[in-house]
Amino acid sequence: MLRKALDRTLLLMRSRLKETVSDEALLDALTGTTVVLIADERNLQSHSAQCAFVSAAMLMARSGHRVHLVAPEISLIGAQPPLLRDRLIEGLLEVGSDLLPDVEFHTGPPEKADLAIVFGDSRWSDQSDLTLHLNATRWSGELSAINACSWNEEDWPFGRLAAAGIAASEAFKVSMRKLHDHAASSIFYKLFAPVLEANLALAPEGTPKISHLGTFDCVSGGAITNATLFALARIPEVSGQARVIEPEPGDLTNMNRYMLMRRSRCTLRKIVDLATQVLAGLQVAGVEHRYDEETRWGIEPFASKVLVGVDHIPSRWLVQQANPNWLGVGATEGFYASVSFHAPELACAGCAHPENSKEAGAIPTVAFVSYIGGLMLAALFAEHAAQNNLPLDRQRRIATTLRLDRPVTWESLKIHENCPLHHQADREKMSA
Repeated sequence: MLRKALDRTLLLMRSRLKETVSDEALLDALTGTTVVLIADERNLQSHSAQCAFVSAAMLMARSGHRVHLVAPEISLIGAQPPLLRDRLIEGLLEVGSDLLPDVEFHTGPPEKADLAIVFGDSRWSDQSDLTLHLNATRWSGELSAINACSWNEEDWPFGRLAAAGIAASEAFKVSMRKLHDHAASSIFYKLFAPVLEANLALAPEGTPKISHLGTFDCVSGGAITNATLFALARIPEVSGQARVIEPEPGDLTNMNRYMLMRRSRCTLRKIVDLATQVLAGLQVAGVEHRYDEETRWGIEPFASKVLVGVDHIPSRWLVQQANPNWLGVGATEGFYASVSFHAPELACAGCAHPENSKEAGAIPTVAFVSYIGGLMLAALFAEHAAQNNLPLDRQRRIATTLRLDRPVTWESLKIHENCPLHHQADREKMSA
C-alpha cells in the first residue's frame, strides 16, 4: 500500500536516476530518511509559527520520511486543517496515523537524524548529519545553516508556510542523496546538494494583508487546489466562498501530495472531501463535473476571480476563453512550480502555456513541489485581493524547488507568437 501511495513520488525520483534502480531502493531511501523538527514554546507561541511546524511535518510525512517531533505540547492558536485536535503534538500524532500507510510521527529525538530542522533559535545539541534553521518574514520563508534569531511572531502565515516548503525540499534531497550510486548524470550532484542559505519569496514585503477573499472559483480539486485552500484557510479571520469544479473521486495515489486529504477519506469524491473540511472562515461548495466543451455551459458564468490548478493544459485555455475578470494559474512540471495571473488585455493563459506538452498517464510529482505551486497561487490570489492591480513585471513567478538558494523568478509576460487562443481569435476575426 505504501508503494501505491508514493507512486507519483517514485516516478519523479526516477527522472534523475538510472532505469535499473528498484522501487524497493527508492522506498528505502524515502522511509530511511530521519528528520527531527525542533521548536521550543517561545518559538511556537504564534499561529504563524504553528503553521510552519505543522506544514513541515505533514509535507515530510507525505514523502514517507521518519519525522520526530521535538516540541512542547501546546494549544493550537488557530485552525490547522486537516488536524482534528486542538493541541499541537496530539493533533499531529492523530493525523499522522491517517496519512501514508505505515508512516507515523514520533515524539522525542531519534538516536541519530539525517536532518535537523530548528525553528528560530530553539536549542538543539543532539547529533544530526545536517542542521538547518528556519525563520520567516511576512511573505518570505528563510533557511540558514547559522543559528537564527527567535521566530518572527507576526501573525501572517505566508512566509511561514514558505519556510515549511523549503524544509521539506531539503528533507527530500537527503533521500535522493542516499541514491547517489544510481545517479543518471553528473547534474544529479548539483541538483540534490544541500542549500545552506535559502529564501522563498511569495510577494514583496510591503504587500498588505487581507482577510476577506470574496467569492471565487477553483477549476480542479487536485493537489494545487488542496495546497491553495490549505494556505488560505490559515489567514487570520479569513472569510470567502469557493466553488470547486472537480469530477473525480480520490484514491490512495493522491496521499503523497493532497495537503487536506486523509487516508480514511481518500476514496471520497474530491469535492465532497473539500466541501466537508473545516477551513476556518472559508466555505467550499462543489460542482461534480469535468469542465470541458460539453459541460462548460452548465458551469459558466464563472465568478469574477478564478483559480486554475488543473494539469490538463487545454483546460487552462478553455477557462481563459470564458474571459474571467481575473485568472490565476498554478502549475508544476518536474521540480519546477509556477504561477501567473491574467486579466483582459494582458497576455493570457495560452501565452503562458502555449503548448499542450503534458503526456497522458500518471504525472510524476512530490509533496513539496505541489505544495509550493499551490502556496504560490494562494499568495498571488491574496496579493490581488489586497491591492487589485498587480505590477506586470510580476505576472509570472517561477520557483526552482530543489534550489531555493536561487530567488524566485518574477517576470512579465508578452503575447506569445504561438498562443493558441490569440490564433483562434485572429481566425474568428478573419472569418467574420
